[in-house]
Amino acid sequence: MLKKTDADAIEEFGTDESGIYQAEGVEAVWYPQTEAEVAEVLAEANRSGRLVTTSGGGTGITGGRVALHGGWVLATQDLAEPMARDCSRITQNQFGREYCIYLDEENAEVYAPAGIPLELLGEMLPEPLLYPPDPTEKSAFLGSTIVTNASGARTFHYGATRDWVLGLRVVLPTGDIVAVSRGEVKTADGILRFTAESGTEYTVPVPTYPMPEMKNAAGLYSAPDMDLVDLFIGSEGLLGVISEARLRLAQRPEEMIGQIAFFASEDDAMGFVNDLREAAKSGAMTVLSIEYFDAGSLDFMEYEPVEGKGYCAVYCEAAGSLDELDPLLEALEAHNCVEDWFAETPRDEQEQKEFRHSLPDAVNSYLRRHGSQKLGTDMVVPPDKFPEMLANYRAAGEAFSEQFPRDGKHVVIFGHIGNYHVHVNFITHSEAELSFCKGLYGKLAQQAVALGGTVSGEHGVGKKTILVNGRSIPYLEVMIGAGGLMQIARAKKAVDPNLILDLGNMVPREYFANV
Repeated sequence: MLKKTDADAIEEFGTDESGIYQAEGVEAVWYPQTEAEVAEVLAEANRSGRLVTTSGGGTGITGGRVALHGGWVLATQDLAEPMARDCSRITQNQFGREYCIYLDEENAEVYAPAGIPLELLGEMLPEPLLYPPDPTEKSAFLGSTIVTNASGARTFHYGATRDWVLGLRVVLPTGDIVAVSRGEVKTADGILRFTAESGTEYTVPVPTYPMPEMKNAAGLYSAPDMDLVDLFIGSEGLLGVISEARLRLAQRPEEMIGQIAFFASEDDAMGFVNDLREAAKSGAMTVLSIEYFDAGSLDFMEYEPVEGKGYCAVYCEAAGSLDELDPLLEALEAHNCVEDWFAETPRDEQEQKEFRHSLPDAVNSYLRRHGSQKLGTDMVVPPDKFPEMLANYRAAGEAFSEQFPRDGKHVVIFGHIGNYHVHVNFITHSEAELSFCKGLYGKLAQQAVALGGTVSGEHGVGKKTILVNGRSIPYLEVMIGAGGLMQIARAKKAVDPNLILDLGNMVPREYFANV
């Protein structure tokens, strides 16, 4: 097993995509290639008292993979092959590494390693099979998307990662290995009891805080009759290192249409979105995704079909041919679409893909040019509360621009509006602006929770803190309180008695002093 201690190797794992969090005191980076080697690293960490931080592809933005407290980094990039199964073995090379999956085509299931990038997994699956979860960052590793319960645009139709995981192999922080399939271990009397392959028995108290009834990626999963598989999904690395997963697959639609509609008013755009939701709900049309881009987003994108074309845009994907999409055409007419752009050829599809992904690139380029920082929300609220939350987002943007009048961008609002989940990006130009926006962010998080929502729909919370009434607190505390954080700490302590793995994710280190 490869181990590196040189400065260049350590620097590679010094931050994540956000650039906000910085690792300190990292002694070494380990690169296990097998589940057994992961177990070896964790067992040695327990013996020597080292902290271990798990790292995937570094595409996260909440500091989950950043070793703020030093110790070792465990890189999962070489976990490229699952255990052998009695079904089709498929391999593919990428960047000098051979990846392997085992496909059970009859049951539409696949066994895949934690270190495989999602995009590569999709390429390796034969037509017409599809692994539906589609986070924006396709280079994200499978294991990382499972521990964050990742989602994306097509969550509107397919659901999040949790809905597609049938089983896991996990190396616990002690170095023990547990294999679990959905339905094998259920909660009894508020406890999950399971046995590792070593014979060691574990008893985990299940958190009792209520879970929001919507798209959610904040906190350990909690339900009275929950499955052990669900405890690990969305756990942000606190409870173990996933080595491989058994995934359910879907049939890829025979035909798909991509469509971007431009509107002169936000009211027209919202009416169009509501009609799409209703068509999907009634079964009149299979809508895979509904995405929104406000005027600020379109200004940032500077894309030729956008320029001068209206106040906002809605992108949707639907299964079927254009002849089968009458509800979509009717909605365009009913809500005064200024211009529509259908993707009916591979070239159109590629151009629409470039359109959809140009916004983050444009924002990041702007930030680099201006030496700026962005602060992005990830909140979701119930359907009937979304108009109120959207008004809150608008009010926050106006407060920012009024407090700091200047040329340049202040706010963009975009994202997965089909799930009542849009992102607000505050574009700050100074420490004073950043501090002001952190206060706005805290207020928005409190408003989302008060409306019955979640503080994170897809990113997880990692090591984020938030400013509330002038006090910096763990981000998750806004939603589940200090008592909820202690419940997570107790669940972690049950599988990680020496508190060595991914310390600081969800729950700050100091919370464990009295566990």
